[in-house]
Amino acid sequence: MTDNSGVLSVDFLAGFTIFMISFIWIATMVPGLFIGLSAHTIDYDAVAYRTGVILAEDPGAIGPNSNDESSPWEFQPPEDVSRFGLAVSKETPNILDENKVKRFFCSTVFSYPDDYQKKAIFGDYPYRFNISLRTTSDNQFRSVGDIIPSEYGYIRRDVKIKGSSNATIGDAMIKARGYNNTENVTWNQFSIMINAFALRSGSVRDPRYQINLPNDKIIINITDLNTTRPNWNTLNDYPSGSTLTNVTFYQMSLGSTYLTPWPPINGNFIYEDGNTIPVPPPVVVRNNISMVFGPEFFARGWDPTSTMYVNLTFNLTPPSQFLNNTLTAPFDYNYDPANVTQPALSDAVMEVAVW
Repeated sequence: MTDNSGVLSVDFLAGFTIFMISFIWIATMVPGLFIGLSAHTIDYDAVAYRTGVILAEDPGAIGPNSNDESSPWEFQPPEDVSRFGLAVSKETPNILDENKVKRFFCSTVFSYPDDYQKKAIFGDYPYRFNISLRTTSDNQFRSVGDIIPSEYGYIRRDVKIKGSSNATIGDAMIKARGYNNTENVTWNQFSIMINAFALRSGSVRDPRYQINLPNDKIIINITDLNTTRPNWNTLNDYPSGSTLTNVTFYQMSLGSTYLTPWPPINGNFIYEDGNTIPVPPPVVVRNNISMVFGPEFFARGWDPTSTMYVNLTFNLTPPSQFLNNTLTAPFDYNYDPANVTQPALSDAVMEVAVW
């Protein structure tokens, strides 16, 4: 007799139940398979934001195989740089170091996109990007990367760039401090003291305005030399005037009374009377000289608790009065605004675009 009751078998009911459960479970997982293919703008915005944070708030890092662990990444060869970061320190977010900025945007040192992909963007996805920095004071523009397309992720950060310090020793200072001798002699010496320990001391010194001897550029200008030598105000006395015969460097460690000779990295740091090409001693001087010690000039072999002495020796023909502080005191390169123009902060805008 045919069964017309319409009752489903237990086996069919169990199988149908298992099928529905499996179908629902698979249906809930399918959208997750397309997460990486959707919301591109949101993902790129996140990458741009992360990159901006790294560059503006992190000082960067060197790799574990570096041969000089004491130097920051901006003085390392490209293969020894682990992570880009432009901040002066972790304690100074959005305050960028001038040396890091110049190194980061140097296309002859780092290649786009490989170096920047590994050391700033990170991740396995082959992002394209453009990173730019514009200083508002002089409208200088730096950038690295591709031309920005119509759709991209973006972040903009207002930052400041820490500059370097400099000193000018001119006529007023020379007379006020007795930096000119009163005797006619052939050899005159002028000494400059840079106290590394005093410049670093400073738990109370704000890192944003600190003079960092091994990493910062230091400029010392000596002007108005004619006024220190009587009756030497015409070009007729040149070149039989004064010759900077030598510049020597000495270190004195904290607590010591002995000067230790210290060799500089190179001797091409002297600019005579506004010339743009540095020359080593001996240098015939008319009226002005500048010494530009680039970043890391004092870094190799220096003692962070020491005092550095820079001694300039001049030869006068014929013997005469001239720049000389052997009977007074060395010029002190310090945090006194009367001596040194302090590091200043300039406004800038950093933009990161990723696609």
